[in-house]
Amino acid sequence: MTHDQNPAAAVVELGPAECWRLLESQRLGRLALVDASGEPRIYPVNYATGDGVLYVRSAEDAKLRYLRSRPAVAFEIDGEDAGDRWSVVVLGHAFRVDRDAEIRRTRATGLRSMSPAPKPYVVRILPRSVAGRRFTERPEGGEEDPLRARIFRPSDESLPASARSPHPIAGLAPRGGAPH
Repeated sequence: MTHDQNPAAAVVELGPAECWRLLESQRLGRLALVDASGEPRIYPVNYATGDGVLYVRSAEDAKLRYLRSRPAVAFEIDGEDAGDRWSVVVLGHAFRVDRDAEIRRTRATGLRSMSPAPKPYVVRILPRSVAGRRFTERPEGGEEDPLRARIFRPSDESLPASARSPHPIAGLAPRGGAPH
């Protein structure tokens, strides 16, 4: 295993070789891109790797239209092994593959779509950076949630009457429950 076994090391950054090993071990990821209006979009996609490149299948759909005008993308996979959780993020640029020789090479990667819709096009993601992280999941019922201390809950006295918790009226039972 390439990460530190020290339990004090909560999050371990993965090196490029470990990131690529994880990318090569999976077939389903998420492709994040920006649409024509500038909004981010995320698509689950089947993918394959080959020669330091990611390949994705696509129909003539929104993904291809968005990539033509804005090729910058992020691609993410995550999973777990040996009691650890991990995530790998690839930043790069995506382009439709038009050369027959490269399309034939992608067949050797085992690239296929599990979608029932036909996906006749191949998209190449050229990585600009590949980064990953690994950590051991905190056991349920373990240490206190660190966010709990950061949640501000004002006292009822400091709130306007309209924002205070309701109080039962003496002598009347609350709806759906026993009298207080």
